[in-house]
Amino acid sequence: MKRKVIIATVAAAALVGGGTATAFGAAGSNSDGGAQSQSHSNVRAADHDDDQNGDDRDSDDRKDDRDDDGRDGHDGHDETGSRADRAEETGSADVSLSRAIQAVHKAAPGDISELELDTDGNRLVWEADVLGKDNKWHEVKIDATKGQVVKNRIDAHKDDDRSAPRAAKLDAAAAGKKAAAVTKGSVTSLDLERNGQWEAEAVDKQGTEHELNIDAASGKVTHHETETADSDD
Repeated sequence: MKRKVIIATVAAAALVGGGTATAFGAAGSNSDGGAQSQSHSNVRAADHDDDQNGDDRDSDDRKDDRDDDGRDGHDGHDETGSRADRAEETGSADVSLSRAIQAVHKAAPGDISELELDTDGNRLVWEADVLGKDNKWHEVKIDATKGQVVKNRIDAHKDDDRSAPRAAKLDAAAAGKKAAAVTKGSVTSLDLERNGQWEAEAVDKQGTEHELNIDAASGKVTHHETETADSDD
């Protein structure tokens, strides 16, 4: 009887021990699996960080490229403006004074009292003041490269004397032709003053600047002076 009890006790102990061992084995297995899982997670996190850093570097590279493009565009913008400035100074517009006058008359019929080659932003333009047939002042701008009208509006704030343009026997076209013949250059500005005199500016092929006054009634040159481009005066 005691022997059976002892055997049963040993068997129970064996079962308990085996179960414990199994439990320990399972725990160990889970511990290994958890470590492996943690290891994989760390690898994936590291890969993610590398990818993120790579994306950040790519983003920085793209930003640098955009900055470079912006600087290039700005340089091109400045170059366009420089060409327009040089053309204004030398009178080398693709659209001549006579063509500009025709375009102005078509846009705003009337008497031109002022016409000047100028830059508007980076665009070379002919700017004109016109006393229209409607007795209103008009401001007209003609692209000096292509010849199209880029601005045409009534200038409600301009209140210059209307008698001079109406009384002038020598209009802008005739005054410009006279100035070009006298200076043998390109006329860059015409301005009809209240005293009935056209003030004209021109630049010849040698770069000499001319200023002259032309009587709007008789067509006579009443004043003419020159100035070289490198003069300090």
